[in-house]
Amino acid sequence: MTPILDQSGNTIAYLHLNIILSTEKDTVLGLVLGNCVYGTDTRPIGKFFKDRFRQLDGTIMATLGTEAVSGRPLHESMILRQAWTILMQVKDHVCVWVEERNNWSSETLLDALLQPA
Repeated sequence: MTPILDQSGNTIAYLHLNIILSTEKDTVLGLVLGNCVYGTDTRPIGKFFKDRFRQLDGTIMATLGTEAVSGRPLHESMILRQAWTILMQVKDHVCVWVEERNNWSSETLLDALLQPA
């Protein structure tokens, strides 16, 4: 598992097997499919490239930490089922082109992941 960091360097989530997990490692917040980032309502909310989670306008919402956390989630089978449920509902796997920008978004990754469509 690799920590996902906010602008201040705080861990806000984890990336495990292309699944974005809560900091408690027990809830699926979203998925990374290819380089498209999907929230729980299965709409594309951004892209992941160059170790950064970006909004569709290219601004940075979060970065990937450099050091992995050892171990696996305690309830990995439950997490995999949650992720599969989200994956089966993804109908639009066409993500728009995103121009890389170096400034941070006003919206956090967690807000974007959990925001209803």
